[in-house]
Amino acid sequence: MTVSASELSDAPYEPLVTIAIPTFNRSALLKRCVAAALAQTYQCMEVFVSNNASTDETAQVLETFDDRRLHVVRQASNIGLIPNWNACLAEAKGEYIVFVSDDDLVAPWLLDRCVDVVRREPGVPIVIALSDISYSSGYRLPAVVNRRLETGVWDGIDILREVLGGLIFAPMCTIMLRTDALRSTGGFPADWGPHTVDKAVWVPLLLAGRAGLVNERCGTHSTHDDTVTSGLSIGVILRDVWKVVSLIIDVADRSIGDLTKRRDVQQQARRYFALCAIFLFGSRRRAGAAFADVAPEIRHWRRELIGVRFSDLPGLARPLAYIFLPGAVVRFLGSFRSLARKLTPHRSVM
Repeated sequence: MTVSASELSDAPYEPLVTIAIPTFNRSALLKRCVAAALAQTYQCMEVFVSNNASTDETAQVLETFDDRRLHVVRQASNIGLIPNWNACLAEAKGEYIVFVSDDDLVAPWLLDRCVDVVRREPGVPIVIALSDISYSSGYRLPAVVNRRLETGVWDGIDILREVLGGLIFAPMCTIMLRTDALRSTGGFPADWGPHTVDKAVWVPLLLAGRAGLVNERCGTHSTHDDTVTSGLSIGVILRDVWKVVSLIIDVADRSIGDLTKRRDVQQQARRYFALCAIFLFGSRRRAGAAFADVAPEIRHWRRELIGVRFSDLPGLARPLAYIFLPGAVVRFLGSFRSLARKLTPHRSVM
């Protein structure tokens, strides 16, 4: 049957999308991650796995999948986390790409929702979708639908403001990037830490112009004691976060002409750092760290901590209590909260 030019022009835009999964020694988690990626309702896609010389049963797990959309490369030796992400980028055939850590899960509708946004404004370099957070305890923090921005294409600065304000949670597994835009900047920079290297590539895209948003849960980000960042010190994490803030301040200086808007974004970035730091200090104290363990970093970053607003204080009551209350009280509060979570029914993880 011959297809006319008019019929072709009416066909929906269907870019090839790569779901890239860099992995190392996580065979137990990898199977469900790959299965979720292959379960996409959007059909014009591929799943690419870069096995970073795993020594567990990763290869055997991947062999259980019989799907021509799945492509696997095994690195001859362990090339490191960030180079493995760049290896995925180098091999991707898709016009767009989504990076999914092997312990995260994507919802079946992720690509359908993201591509639908791109159809509204072809060429948009980034689409951000919402994600839940899954904790090793079984607790899941559900994604919160944004009240200000609906699904669609926006000025990327508007989306960034919501991210910095904690009103949009977007891990790498629910961010779709235009592949050539990522390649044009050299991919993931090797001199960034694993805690924030993803933001080094997608934050500048939000500051560059138009960006897409899917205001709907499209995945689940996992946090547990076996993540790369879980063993990092407070100082390392905060230096990484401050690097993101410095990037935002620098790019905003060069890309935002409106002085009021530029200062607002930069102030939001500083506030973002202060909130991250306070919650990190509180989390480490709740986990058993002594005040003497966090005090040096509090002193070091004291000037940056004043970036919080008066309206933030009610939400900071709990982490501030963990930081400054005596250790025995902190341990009691922590055990009480753990008990409360065990007695509270939670939704099952996707």
